Amino acid sequence: MNDLDRRLIESVCRNDLQSAKKIVKIILEQDKTQKNRMFVNRYLTMLNNSAMNLMELPADLKNLLIMEDVSVSFNENRYYLSNREGEVIKKILKLNKASQRLAEIGVNYINSTILYGESGTGKTTLGRYIAYKMGIPFAYLNFSRVVDSYLGSTQKNISKVFDHVKQQKCVFMIDEIDAIGMRRRDSKEVGEMSRIVISLMQNLDTLTSDVVLLGATNRLDIIDEALLRRFTTKHEVKRLNEQERYEMASKFLADVDFDYDDDWLIGICEMDHTQAGLMNELVAALVEKYTEDNE
Repeated sequence: MNDLDRRLIESVCRNDLQSAKKIVKIILEQDKTQKNRMFVNRYLTMLNNSAMNLMELPADLKNLLIMEDVSVSFNENRYYLSNREGEVIKKILKLNKASQRLAEIGVNYINSTILYGESGTGKTTLGRYIAYKMGIPFAYLNFSRVVDSYLGSTQKNISKVFDHVKQQKCVFMIDEIDAIGMRRRDSKEVGEMSRIVISLMQNLDTLTSDVVLLGATNRLDIIDEALLRRFTTKHEVKRLNEQERYEMASKFLADVDFDYDDDWLIGICEMDHTQAGLMNELVAALVEKYTEDNE
């Protein structure tokens, strides 16, 4: 019995499912034998599925917040990090160290960054990657959904989410934070939206240095200025250029062991896809290949 076997048995006996998953993933990744290739790929795919790695939440938060253990589900081998995003991650990691040092002397500093840019450029995936690199959970709140679905009880729900998030170290992403600005354009809801803005800002101010805060928006221009000031760093997530698209695509295709004609890939990358659009093209090619293989 080797060390991994012992750690797996201990995790199962402690009912520590997250640790057990991590150990199983290591075991699968270490198996390079051809005879086990299909088995390994099947179960790695399952483990890398973010839905398989959601963390348990209190019943009253399950429709509001998502907590994911990205240490298991995030596949770094398939993620392309541009130089621009690499720089903002370095800054966030440096600020995190500084905030921890400040906490030791009784100064609270919120490490907060707002990511903005058009839809499909990978803002949420970037947030998951930051949590992965930091080795902490990824907490995700779709603010638009909270505002649209729970108008009237939004302030109470915001407080519940923040009370839970503050109990642990995590990367906390508030997506579609511009939802307040969109709704405030409706004169009938100005008063309610203003109260929600104030509630959100008050809760942001209660976060500790254990939480790395990320906001995400497609419309930076409509966010309340006072709310925007809560974010110390602002970073635009842009479409990749042609060379970057090629690097992203070739990295993904190499990891899924897909043989391709380079001219075909160059042709796809010449199109001005967002990151999501490019990934759709690559997945479509995989679907076509496996459909042909089964004929």
